[in-house]
Amino acid sequence: MAKSKNSNSKEIEKQKIKLGKLIKECRDKKSLRSVSDAVGIPPSNLKYIEDGVNAPSPETYANLISELSPQAPMRKKMDRAYMAIRSAPPPNVCKVITANEGLNDSLRIIEGHTLTKEQLKELNALLNSFLSNK
Repeated sequence: MAKSKNSNSKEIEKQKIKLGKLIKECRDKKSLRSVSDAVGIPPSNLKYIEDGVNAPSPETYANLISELSPQAPMRKKMDRAYMAIRSAPPPNVCKVITANEGLNDSLRIIEGHTLTKEQLKELNALLNSFLSNK
């Protein structure tokens, strides 16, 4: 059964709060102003994002990731929350898809299916092999 609009809205609100807390945790001892200046948004906007009131735009999210440089486990949590809010991949993944003509068609092969952990491991090995062949 499909999620109702109301439960989907509640889940998005929950994920905005989660993402905001993760961003604040990554900011750590950096001041709100220094991070907001580096990201290119007013401090009040960053505060609203950290409080879960607003979600970052794709550009702001990309700039936050660049400025905060979260470690892989934290980045994964942040990306999952971002994707739940925006119903879209993180901006860096969109950039990869856009830069590689035909990748959309390749990804459509698995449309409607969820890869197993083993399949993802094999896919990662294949993608890594492309990097070593350059």
